[in-house]
Amino acid sequence: MQPGQQDEGSGSFIEAARQEQIVAAAIAVIAAEGFTRASFVRIAKRASISPGLITYHFRTKDALIRAVLDRIAARLDAAMQGSPEPVTSYTDALRRIVTGHVLHCVRHPDEMEARREIITSATSPAVRRRITEHGESGRAELAGFLAEAQRAGEFRAFDPDAFAGALLAAMQAVPKELGRRPASSGEAYARELADLFETAATGSPPGA
Repeated sequence: MQPGQQDEGSGSFIEAARQEQIVAAAIAVIAAEGFTRASFVRIAKRASISPGLITYHFRTKDALIRAVLDRIAARLDAAMQGSPEPVTSYTDALRRIVTGHVLHCVRHPDEMEARREIITSATSPAVRRRITEHGESGRAELAGFLAEAQRAGEFRAFDPDAFAGALLAAMQAVPKELGRRPASSGEAYARELADLFETAATGSPPGA
């Protein structure tokens, strides 16, 4: 490669890396200082860049906050898939969803605090729409999974949407619940919550 030349796609790679740096800095600032104080100036200072560089990648704060929500949602989704080993059953998948969520909250409390700050703050209609979209798509996907497990005969009869709502409410409460417990109790709490919803879904205690 001649001097001054770049590999194909290197510009987009650099831009993606910079955007990831900005989003990570935004999460840290929102978690530490709150949504309303998370200005481009404070985020730029955390990322050790100029505020103008943030504006270059995210023209408005709304655009940046939507990217923050998307990043947190994607990382949560990945965590709830569990280990790379193949899923052995619907029950295994359900347990991965629950334990993956809890352990992600344990390991990345800044992300969960930033998410809570954004959801509970008086944000713009565009950000509210993104929050609603994430919530509705997540609930629909979870209800669909539960209904599929019922059709396969692995889960007992229940209203999948009602079950999904209860599970999502329990997962939303996880960060606050973890705050009430010793720092070392995350894995035990994850197993307990997984046992609870496995029993609710199958009608039998774990291992029965």
